[in-house]
Amino acid sequence: MDDIATGVWFFPEQPAGALVDAVVHVEGHGMNEVWLGDEGPARDPFAVLAAAATATSAVTLAVGVTNPYLRHPAATATSVLTIHELSGGRAILGIGAGGQISLGPYGIEPTRPVTAIRDAIRLTRAVATNQRTEGYLPPDLAVTERDGGAPLPVYVGARGEHLNRLASNAADGAFVAGLPPFRYTEVIEWARSDRSIDIALYPSVAFTEEAIEHHRPEMIWALLDSPDVVRDRLDLDVVVLRSAAAALRGGDPEPARRLVTDDVLTQVMLVGSPNEVGASLADLVAAHQPTSIGLALLQDDLVAGIDAAAEAFTVMRAGLGIGPS
Repeated sequence: MDDIATGVWFFPEQPAGALVDAVVHVEGHGMNEVWLGDEGPARDPFAVLAAAATATSAVTLAVGVTNPYLRHPAATATSVLTIHELSGGRAILGIGAGGQISLGPYGIEPTRPVTAIRDAIRLTRAVATNQRTEGYLPPDLAVTERDGGAPLPVYVGARGEHLNRLASNAADGAFVAGLPPFRYTEVIEWARSDRSIDIALYPSVAFTEEAIEHHRPEMIWALLDSPDVVRDRLDLDVVVLRSAAAALRGGDPEPARRLVTDDVLTQVMLVGSPNEVGASLADLVAAHQPTSIGLALLQDDLVAGIDAAAEAFTVMRAGLGIGPS
């Protein structure tokens, strides 16, 4: 292996200016991509990435992931194509069904997700190429991927079989994140079942005890969005999880904190120093051969998290026998 692309994902909970500064900091470390979540009432990823497009020159700017329930997919495509234009062709659109954090505040259930995501991909491609399709008639002044100077990649971010098989059939890549590492093998196999699409592999990470304890209760959302096979392996009852999630939404994190024990935590994410995390990343790259490898940062201090991620990637490259980026 000559090299592998690296990056980070973060939750859009910081002030918008801090998020833009974080993207600039990622580029300063020579990482290749930034994924920004679309998490309902938090900061809007399209606005943040549009600002970051004008403040950076090389890093890929990815929405990871939005959903077709809160916005019309054609309107979403127009937003990301504007980022694509501003950045000179550096945008990626990640689409998924949405989960508790993004849809819950609006009381929306993700109905018929496979159909919804398939239609979203079709509409995105129609907007990007200025083509008519069911539900979209191109206007005279439409923005297209030609304005960015490159095709717009569309990834699917999902935990289950059907959507990952859809990704393999219809998308450019799969954003594999928000699930325990013990599920990577089957999920990536689904995503490569039809075509060998790009895989962006992004385990969650906590580098410090402060980060672990701050975000321990928040892991309840990922566990609720996970399939039964994950909860069964972790011996977690969905009814109890829902009760803890309701308490967390009401301002009491303690039931969720008690459920997300150290044993659960170390099975669903990477925990440790940059050296320890870097060694784990090398093992993941060797096992799964992703197109890019990244870290979903679960800590308030994004700059410190990005610095630690950069250290981890240096350790990873050494473990893989490749030079610095």
